[in-house]
Amino acid sequence: MHGLYRWHVMDPIRFKEDLKVTIQALGWWPNRKFEPLTDDIASVAYWYQSEPHGVFPVFPPVHERWSR
Repeated sequence: MHGLYRWHVMDPIRFKEDLKVTIQALGWWPNRKFEPLTDDIASVAYWYQSEPHGVFPVFPPVHERWSR
């Protein structure tokens, strides 16, 4: 197991409306090539919200969300 983190306090990633982040997991395989891994990867992002703000959308019920 590994835990990685980066706090962007001194080096923030700025965005105004949308932010898309992709995570690529590749491993060095015996055939001497990088190939996709089947790791269970999770990520979290925090942002500073100015007040007042609009109403956030409602999450769909748990059974309608994309499952792992």
